[in-house]
Amino acid sequence: MLVIKIGGSVSILAQTGITTNQLKQKLSLFKQQKNYQNDTAYANTLTDLAFVYSSTYPDSALVLLIGHAEHCHAIGYTKGEVDTYVIIGDAYQTKGMFDKALNNYEKSYTLAKKVSYQSALPLILNRIGIIDLNQGNYPEALNKFYESLKAAEAVNNNALRGATLYNIAIVHFYQGSYSEAESAYLQRLKIAQQMRDTSSMSLAYNGLGEVNLQQNNTTKALQNLTIAYKLAFKIKDEAMLLTVTLSMAEAYYESDSLQKAVSLFKDALQLSKKMDNGTFVCNALIGLAKAYYKLGLLNEALFNGLEGLQKAEKMGQVQLMRDANEIVSSIYEALNDGSNSLKYYRFYKVYSDSMNNLASRRAAANEKASYEFSKKEVEFLRKNLHQQWIIISACSALLLLAVILWLTRRNRNRLNHTNIELQKKNNVIETQKLKAEETLTILKATQAQLVQSEKMASLGELTAGIAHEIQNPLNFVNNFSEVNSELIDELKNELQLGNNSEAILIADDIRENEQKIIHHGKRADAIVKGMLMHSRKNSDKKEPTDINGLAGEYLRLAYQGLRAKDNSFSAEFITNFDETIGKIEILPQDIGRVLLNLYNNAFYAASLPSKGGFNKNSPTVWVKTKKEDNNVVVCVRDNGPGIPQNIVDKIFQPFFTTKPTGKGTGLGLSLSYDIIKAHGGELKVESKEGKGSEFSFFLPVNN
Repeated sequence: MLVIKIGGSVSILAQTGITTNQLKQKLSLFKQQKNYQNDTAYANTLTDLAFVYSSTYPDSALVLLIGHAEHCHAIGYTKGEVDTYVIIGDAYQTKGMFDKALNNYEKSYTLAKKVSYQSALPLILNRIGIIDLNQGNYPEALNKFYESLKAAEAVNNNALRGATLYNIAIVHFYQGSYSEAESAYLQRLKIAQQMRDTSSMSLAYNGLGEVNLQQNNTTKALQNLTIAYKLAFKIKDEAMLLTVTLSMAEAYYESDSLQKAVSLFKDALQLSKKMDNGTFVCNALIGLAKAYYKLGLLNEALFNGLEGLQKAEKMGQVQLMRDANEIVSSIYEALNDGSNSLKYYRFYKVYSDSMNNLASRRAAANEKASYEFSKKEVEFLRKNLHQQWIIISACSALLLLAVILWLTRRNRNRLNHTNIELQKKNNVIETQKLKAEETLTILKATQAQLVQSEKMASLGELTAGIAHEIQNPLNFVNNFSEVNSELIDELKNELQLGNNSEAILIADDIRENEQKIIHHGKRADAIVKGMLMHSRKNSDKKEPTDINGLAGEYLRLAYQGLRAKDNSFSAEFITNFDETIGKIEILPQDIGRVLLNLYNNAFYAASLPSKGGFNKNSPTVWVKTKKEDNNVVVCVRDNGPGIPQNIVDKIFQPFFTTKPTGKGTGLGLSLSYDIIKAHGGELKVESKEGKGSEFSFFLPVNN
């Protein structure tokens, strides 16, 4: 998801890297002084704090600046008045209220021109260009961006140069000129790296990832987006984290990892609503609509698509209106509503054509050519102005040349010796690199083997439980069959002796035994069919499942599996199932695997010796289900020795285990955590040493 770059603040303090808390502290100190409101330093600090809020919490920024422009005007501080109107415009821009944003930008531009506030002019031009970009007026947007670029170069503002280049890249991206967009993003990245601006580097990598995605290079896209996310996370930039989250969601959507895409779109929607950022909210809704459409959840898709379209129309964002109309048209087509499908498709074509028309592309090329010509003209004038100085300097350079040649010869021998040493070190480094790569290959192979071992261990435990469960009805079948065989011999003897009454009694016994054989045979058949149903090939399609039945079934299998491996093992298990839950949409095979892991761990822990003087009567495991709000909660508790507090935080890490060597792979809880996360839920643990442990997970009812 592309984010339009606003650029840096016009005031001085925002360029120093001062934090939000420091700004608040400075404001508090100012307010302790007499007549602090007439101090221009106070005015700058207030606008700096409002600027920080303008892109994340715009309503807070607007509240801070109520009456501030008028106050700056009253004390004759015109630059502060300009800054205030710019930041008010930024806040309205974030909220998607473009008319109000443009009105404030135009006020600031008029004032800045009036007082020759040159450093503010390129920034305001960039802001106005963003308004045109959001409304799909690409020729006018490019005109403003290139004016801003020239003005930024005139005042040597590299931060604003980078921000404007990023916005130019967005125009090319929306017009489908991806090579042009990639070139502009790379220029923006170079400037950000020179300035060591982490936030802007994250933004540039995000843009490159978006271009890769449009070029069908999903692998490279995810690489660039991962870099962008790490950089944003490093500086805790909420707006940038939200931007990259939406982009990564789009990448997973394109690679058909739809559950992952839905999860990320939901995270982005929640955060964008918290930040009151209309553009981000709209993008998240459209993304959810596309993902649900692909999953076949058409009602959910239509709900999100129409809500996204409504917000896009309210803001007047052409790109978002185009995307929303496109997905809504597709959803109606899938619902066999041809009338509505055609209606929204027409709107989609109107907005799509307006964004990609020939005139718009030609304007982009003209603006770029004009900018390049302007740069060359300035360079030519600069060369003429410096030509005389160059001639004079050349004479001095000739005098220095002899000295330089002598110094070069003297240092040559030293350099040769240094090069030889460097070559030796390079050889050593290359050898170490090859060894490291070989070790990495071995580690990856070992990791794959451990994952497979965990899967086979789970399968073995499940198989043992099934075998033990089936053995009971089979024993009944075998025993009653042997008894019937003996009764048939007795029946023959009685018939030969003519004892008909005795023969009838024996026949009744045979019939009763046959009924028991049929009953236990059907019981074994039901067990086998049930296991076949739960062991069939896994799929990404969820199905309505009785979570209580699933929990009880796997509890018995886990216990019987442990009994099959060690007939001396004995434990008590107690269940408390909420019968009001009903069926929920899950992948039963995956949730069954989670339950099996938790049960096996609980029985294992309960069978361990107690610690810290804690006495227990017998190994016991408690299983509980309940419905809380819109979630189903499953809890598994044991009366084992508990988990030490210093390792509780590591319990879900891959390959971490508290069991002795050879008793576990350390992957069961890690894989279980991932399965629950993929269902939109969360797996938690609570434990106290000497008092047992409780693992619980919740699953959304309408996930």
